[in-house]
Amino acid sequence: MVSTNKLKSVDFYRKIPRDLTEASLSGAGLSIVAALAMMFLFGMELNNYLTVNTSTSVIVDNSSDGEFLRIDFNISFPSLSCEFASVDVNDVLGTNRLNLTKTIRKFSIDHDLKPTGSEFHSGPVLHQIKHGDEVDEEGGEECISLTAHNFDQYSHQYPILVVNFFAPWCYWSNRLKPSWDKAAKIIRERYDPEMDGRILLAKVDCTKEGDLCRRYFLD
Repeated sequence: MVSTNKLKSVDFYRKIPRDLTEASLSGAGLSIVAALAMMFLFGMELNNYLTVNTSTSVIVDNSSDGEFLRIDFNISFPSLSCEFASVDVNDVLGTNRLNLTKTIRKFSIDHDLKPTGSEFHSGPVLHQIKHGDEVDEEGGEECISLTAHNFDQYSHQYPILVVNFFAPWCYWSNRLKPSWDKAAKIIRERYDPEMDGRILLAKVDCTKEGDLCRRYFLD
């Protein structure tokens, strides 16, 4: 077997006996300074680790005005009336929108979650306008005027596009105008084009857009 002395002969880290070393005052001072420096650095690092730092940053919202995130959801409450079902939205900026109605569609359902009627609309019931009744022209122009340049764009953008082809000199077109503008206003309030995009009422002046009217066989 290999003896212990032979193993010690290959030691790369041989120690000098303590009797052969001599302590000096400068070495002791340097050791004390080094020990204090290490203790100070250790204390500073420990204090930095245990300290809680709070930072505040302000970020400018670069999104366009009126830009919203679209969220599609389908929730069924068989035992809750549509009248009492509402949706509230709030964001991190503190903006709260209560009881959204323009972009929320409600349907009465049975216990099998099948619709039992038409879409529910909150608010007062509008009186029925019969043919020949006079309608007040209030609220200004609420109907979008289409031209040959934007007609195809709107027809592809909205699944339901109802267009009134009229002529300013036509008696019946003038009789229809207040009712049409009022209906367009109601549709815009109920189905916001910027949020819903489901239906739009528009008009085309055939005295200005003759080619467009002839395209749909209106002379």
